[in-house]
Amino acid sequence: MRLRPILGLLAVFALVTMFGWWLSTTSINRLLFGEAGWNYAFHTVFILVPVPFLLLDWSRAESYGVTLKHWRSDLQLGVALVALLFVPGLLADLLLGELELAPQVASRGILNTLLFLAVFVAVAEEFLYRGFFQGEFNRVLGRPCTLRRAKFGVGLFVTSLLFGIAHLLNPFNPLRDQYSLDWIGFAATTALALLLGLVRERTGGLIAVSLVHLGVLLFVRLFVVTPYSGSALILAWLVSLGVLLRYILGRREAAEPA
Repeated sequence: MRLRPILGLLAVFALVTMFGWWLSTTSINRLLFGEAGWNYAFHTVFILVPVPFLLLDWSRAESYGVTLKHWRSDLQLGVALVALLFVPGLLADLLLGELELAPQVASRGILNTLLFLAVFVAVAEEFLYRGFFQGEFNRVLGRPCTLRRAKFGVGLFVTSLLFGIAHLLNPFNPLRDQYSLDWIGFAATTALALLLGLVRERTGGLIAVSLVHLGVLLFVRLFVVTPYSGSALILAWLVSLGVLLRYILGRREAAEPA
């Protein structure tokens, strides 16, 4: 009984991937990419895929992380980690007089880049993976495991693997005779997805994970990374990892009085 929905979800992932291959060969993609500078067309699909499932059954919304429960604490956690992940690299280059916009950002505009990173990468990818895929796999396979205050199941690992495979295939497109694979990206994004998935299970929503995702992207996509800012970023990421693990493994809530 579980096999059919699992195969269906894997088919959705495969269709999204193949649609991206096809889209990259079309004039639509060339026009949007040429005018906007970023791949808005394909990333819009990430937002659209879960919508029909929500329209058919809005009760799925909370399982997709579409909820404002605990939004204040989730927002505080996310904003704090964005600052932690973004500011050290910025300050390192600023103090050394080496702060420089990445060439793509300089040519495409910082506001355009911020819009793409915040909405069409951080939010859209989290809505598709930690929202739709993880929510659906949890619905089918359950969440029998508990790590202090985070309940999770096999869906966490399957979703993280799919997220890694998507990044593994970034340079791969058989329709354009491109057969490279990004194994480093696969390892890094799978590990990141496991952590984001746990935060998603811990918070119940997508606010914190979207902001953490944005924090990871900000400096490395906006500015040229120097050895100094790179070292600062690694230190910031290690500290943020500790913060996230401390949050996930935090004390259980006190029992309510009888």
